[in-house]
Amino acid sequence: MSYRVAFASSDGAKIDRHFGAAEGFVVLEVQEDGSYLEVEKRAGHPPCRHGFHDEKAMREAVQNLSDCLYVAAEAIGPGAQKALEREGVLPLEVQEITIEEAVRQIHKYQVNKERASVKY
Repeated sequence: MSYRVAFASSDGAKIDRHFGAAEGFVVLEVQEDGSYLEVEKRAGHPPCRHGFHDEKAMREAVQNLSDCLYVAAEAIGPGAQKALEREGVLPLEVQEITIEEAVRQIHKYQVNKERASVKY
């Protein structure tokens, strides 16, 4: 089973943006074997407005990523975390890591999660 992951990134290589301030996300499709392909760079409108959050923009940002299983950003505030979780998206805060390394770690977690859910 493949799944999608969105990364808040300024350069497509490292995760270096706060969810609420990200102007776009790199979306990858991760395959069962851990290989991945970039699906697209998704533009968005940051919902964070200098300490205040635009609720409509927050809903749109979350909806824009609702086809992803995970969203990884440098930081994700509690309101955004809850909104993502309501859409079935797991928010992940990561720091000082590349997208490549994050995919490896996320995939390892996903495989372990799937194994744990298998009923014998």
